[in-house]
Amino acid sequence: MNLLFRHHHYRLLLHSHHLPDQTRPLLFTGMDYSLRSKLEKLESHFTWNLGSYKNELQKLKRKMETEHQSVHFYNLLGFIQDSLGFHEEALMSLQKAGSVIQEKEPREVQLQVNKANLAWVYFHLGDLEKVKEYVEEVERLWGIHPAPPGCSLHPEVCGEKGWTLVRFSKEKKQEAITFFKMALKAEPNRKEWHKGLALAMSKAFLWSELTQELKDRILVQVKRAAEFDPNDLLLQCLYVLKKSEIQKENTEEEMQTLLQKAISTGNLTGLCYIIEYFRRISIDRAIQEAQRVWEKFPTPEVNKRLAIIHKHKVFIMRESLKRRQEAMKTIEFYKEFVKAYPEDLGGWVTLANLHCYTHNVERATEIYQELLSKEQDFPPHDKQYLYRKYANHLRFNEKSEARSIDFLMKAAEINALSEEREKSIRVLESILLKGKKTFTVRRFATSSVP
Repeated sequence: MNLLFRHHHYRLLLHSHHLPDQTRPLLFTGMDYSLRSKLEKLESHFTWNLGSYKNELQKLKRKMETEHQSVHFYNLLGFIQDSLGFHEEALMSLQKAGSVIQEKEPREVQLQVNKANLAWVYFHLGDLEKVKEYVEEVERLWGIHPAPPGCSLHPEVCGEKGWTLVRFSKEKKQEAITFFKMALKAEPNRKEWHKGLALAMSKAFLWSELTQELKDRILVQVKRAAEFDPNDLLLQCLYVLKKSEIQKENTEEEMQTLLQKAISTGNLTGLCYIIEYFRRISIDRAIQEAQRVWEKFPTPEVNKRLAIIHKHKVFIMRESLKRRQEAMKTIEFYKEFVKAYPEDLGGWVTLANLHCYTHNVERATEIYQELLSKEQDFPPHDKQYLYRKYANHLRFNEKSEARSIDFLMKAAEINALSEEREKSIRVLESILLKGKKTFTVRRFATSSVP
């Protein structure tokens, strides 16, 4: 094979498991099958079913630009770059991850996932000799560092997998909980795994699943993680928020101290929790504190926080000239928001909804149509969000209940765990209860809704 043909062949081979049987490529050789079989048995970002949704990967990549560059960072970045077609950049990121492991974190076992990722990237490039070399290296590491008794994977692999899964959907976050717990079973005092478990538990569940018992377990884990690392500002902010939320404690003084620490150090990793805490006291208080941060750090991330809190203010105001003026002001925040984060679906949807508050329904519809034209780039939970929000737009702004029902059904029919699916189902059920029935809706409610 010439190089161009070889590269095209292996990209087809990579994606063959997404295609119907009749469209799968037939250009396999014996060596292809053998290597493919071995690759699929490796623990790697490429075998963890992370999806290859362009918008989700681009959004995650942009978010990572301001993060601490750890082994987890470079391994995930390499996967994202390769999935987006930047193979040479992926190799550089994965090689950097290997260097960090060997220089700063001398745990050879951590190379298992890194080497497996490299094997996949070279497979996509069609370099079978390199693939074979890295597969053999991973197998060698397996032999030297087997999983301990009672664990299906080595703790380091569990930790790497947990830190990857926690960045994706609620279903993936629930998987992350399992892997962090497995890792901590072997090494109960690893603070980074306690942190990962705390973050995963805080974000993995639907509101309907949050019993008091589960909330208490989440608080216990967040407290434990915060105690393991008292200098981690994000964990401290999350702990203070959860104490207020779950135990109804008055923790305002603690949060105010953490806010001052964030401003004085420039460490804004916990800002989302800080602003959320003050929002629960009052919208105006949250705006006031966010504005304080903005005055010292006029960054896209702080603008995003200001935009979100101003959005909440618009949504709770009664119809009036004052609300329309507030909406126009908030639109300017959101224009900056989506300019800095063009992959953020929530930012665009909110911008559309804000236009409705200024009576510019036409512009809102244009934004929704633009988003719907790119729906194939969104993962299932984002599609559910888009469909439900558009259904609301159709119902309340365009007065088209029949089309609204169609999009609620589209959201509910996607089998992915999310608040959006739950909300869509509840609205459909309420429509049935009010007697606004159609055969299609009745069939959906009796056959498709669990």
